[in-house]
Amino acid sequence: MMRIAKFLKFEAFFVVARYSWEQEKAVVYLNPEFAKKAGIKSDDVVLITKGERSLKFRAKLLETAPENGGLIPNSIFANYLLDFQNFKKFNAYVEIVEGEESKAEEVIRRITEKK
Repeated sequence: MMRIAKFLKFEAFFVVARYSWEQEKAVVYLNPEFAKKAGIKSDDVVLITKGERSLKFRAKLLETAPENGGLIPNSIFANYLLDFQNFKKFNAYVEIVEGEESKAEEVIRRITEKK
């Protein structure tokens, strides 16, 4: 069965968490109510896009996540999406995608190819 939410993009607010036991994985913790509105279920892969940068994250649900988005553990994945103007908080677009979450090696390759 095809999910309509796969074709939708939602604006969301994200906070970078100071610590997580999953810092080596591309994980985003979404507020359950926000996820429900966006048609996102736990373990879906979502694309988070901020400006010209985007990464795939594995979605998890967390009651204490910001109500209009989620939080991302402080990691190479969060740092790739951040900038110094909006350090630790940012708005981005989130949408359901196919495939696996991004890997650290992919982020490192993107960073080193830009120089």
